[in-house]
Amino acid sequence: MIDEYGRVLISAGVLLREEFIVLLAKHEITSVWIKVDSSYNHEISVMQNLVSASTRLKMTYSMQNAFHSQDGIASHLPQLSEHVHQVVEDLMHREHVLIYLNDVRFKSDYLFMHSANVGIFAIVIGIKLGLEAEDLFCLGMGALLHDYGKTRINKAILDKQGALTWEEFNKVKEHSLTGYTILKTETKFDHRMMLIALQHHERHDGRGYPWGTSGEDIHLFSRIVAVADVYDALTTDRVYRPRIPTHEAVRMICQGSGTQFDSAVVQAFCKATVPYEIGTGVKLNNGLYGTVLRLNSMDTARPILWTAQGTVNLLNTPELHVVASL
Repeated sequence: MIDEYGRVLISAGVLLREEFIVLLAKHEITSVWIKVDSSYNHEISVMQNLVSASTRLKMTYSMQNAFHSQDGIASHLPQLSEHVHQVVEDLMHREHVLIYLNDVRFKSDYLFMHSANVGIFAIVIGIKLGLEAEDLFCLGMGALLHDYGKTRINKAILDKQGALTWEEFNKVKEHSLTGYTILKTETKFDHRMMLIALQHHERHDGRGYPWGTSGEDIHLFSRIVAVADVYDALTTDRVYRPRIPTHEAVRMICQGSGTQFDSAVVQAFCKATVPYEIGTGVKLNNGLYGTVLRLNSMDTARPILWTAQGTVNLLNTPELHVVASL
């Protein structure tokens, strides 16, 4: 830290002790910026929603207007771009960016709410992967429109409560190529955004659709959206099944690492996701029951618990782990 004359007051890496605070006060410096090592653990006791209820509602309604528009998608891109820019700007300057499913949920057509959620979740995963703002915007826009092809599928099929027939399932699978074709025809999108629509159901092992693309031949943005898409689908109530608990959804995605999903993307997803929310009751492998008090930023899957034996920090007790969420 230097003063207005260029003199060094405090060198980088020095512990900010009481005498230094007195020195700063003498120079009428009332506040300072402190750079914290990202590898340092922070205990998190209060979770912040990724976006405000207002922003999420506006995004969802904008998606609805865009998907229902008779004039095509292009005229709605400026408004959607505004929402994505706002989310990227907000989240990039957040100290802790975590997907926390006590986040705001509200009643809406699944397709629109799902599209908004996937856009937000994809941006978070992208931040954990170290993407720059321009790439995060491109990723977010493509993620918002990843399911645009479903606007050409009969709603009775999309909302069917029972199992789909083979013919119905094949019809649903067409939405990837359909969405890509429409976006390519109607917009001047960055091609990476269009690839998300095309590739978000491709698998890392080549067993996905529409073309059976595998590995790094699938664009990174598409690999990110593939994880965000499945996670939101699993943790949202559907007409044919209730949502599953967060920790179970995380476990299922981790099981697909290296086969269904890119392993590096799954690692970033795990850093961004809170499997056991604050206030959740859990059971440990030693039979002890506890309640999540705080989260550890270094590993959100190993929180700080309150138990009958006092406080237990799972980050410091590797022999213990959660076996059930209550």
